[in-house]
Amino acid sequence: MTRYAVLLFALVLGTSVKAQVQGVMLDEPVALPTLSFYDENGQTYQSSDLKDQWTLVMIGFLTCPDVCPFTLGNLEAAVAETGMRVRPDNVPKVWFLSVDPERDAGYISEYGPFFHPDFRSMTGTRENIDAFVEISDGYYRLMPPDADGAYDVQHTSAVSVIAPDGTLRAKLQPPFDSGLTAEFLARLQITYRKELSK
Repeated sequence: MTRYAVLLFALVLGTSVKAQVQGVMLDEPVALPTLSFYDENGQTYQSSDLKDQWTLVMIGFLTCPDVCPFTLGNLEAAVAETGMRVRPDNVPKVWFLSVDPERDAGYISEYGPFFHPDFRSMTGTRENIDAFVEISDGYYRLMPPDADGAYDVQHTSAVSVIAPDGTLRAKLQPPFDSGLTAEFLARLQITYRKELSK
């Protein structure tokens, strides 16, 4: 697997650390395979749709009690903060990919816009979900059901950062402080533009 170069940004007042975001930049960009996702309205989302824009992609499931709503809420604030640091066409889009299509496929489209009107949420076949999870070095696990058939899903909390060329360039790790996440994303975009100019 590609080694990661870790960048840490910490906001320090005096000697106390008030907040921290860990942005992990890949040593080499990772090309995404051809993938297709969907929602219950017949809207399809192709991996090719990720080109020509910055996109933050997280995985989860709709009945997630904490990680998913916490992360999406913080990403909403981080994207707004990023909008004050980059050009409007470089403000990242956000995709939420459910790894639990059996329960979520019937109303997946409603989840992302609950946090921001521009957020998109989708699911897909197990094959396409697994392909994205593998390429992004993530994980998920459907836990054994209880006596009533209810089950939990364990999953990574990291967020994949896809560049306008459609490659995976970085991952965001919690906590997702809005200002520091925005700073990381802005710096990542500068690095990306320098690479393109070489």
